Amino acid sequence: MGLLSVALLVCLGIAGVGYAGWTATTFVDGNVETGSWGGSLSDTAPTSVNITLGVVPPSILSVSVSYAVANAAYTGSFEVNNMGSVPMRIASIDYNLPPNVTADISGVSEGDQIEPGEAKYADVTTSTSIEGNEYSFTVTFTFELWNELICPG
Repeated sequence: MGLLSVALLVCLGIAGVGYAGWTATTFVDGNVETGSWGGSLSDTAPTSVNITLGVVPPSILSVSVSYAVANAAYTGSFEVNNMGSVPMRIASIDYNLPPNVTADISGVSEGDQIEPGEAKYADVTTSTSIEGNEYSFTVTFTFELWNELICPG
């Protein structure tokens, strides 16, 4: 019995040395695709006369009003698009307004999440207190990658 135990230990030792000295290299050739994200704006037909919307790609909304009636509201519609394959979020909306002009975005707001390939429809409404004034301004959107599993909020 003792001789059998010693033989078994020797065999296990030889097998252990064999496994310890075994190496193998595997090469894998291929492409890894990761998710992408990217926000963009697109303008649609204006809903008020005398207002024109334009987009400076990808995230600046240009608004122009020709001959404004004092304290009258002018509205234009646009879309906020997620062109990627993962969710994104609107991090900020910044207005660059001239004096005596107000503006408000409805339909989207800071913190809104947009799913991949989807869009949110929004309006920009503006007015001025000066009769007959022509004015223009920009609204800049900042987008960020958003994953609700990583960044709960």
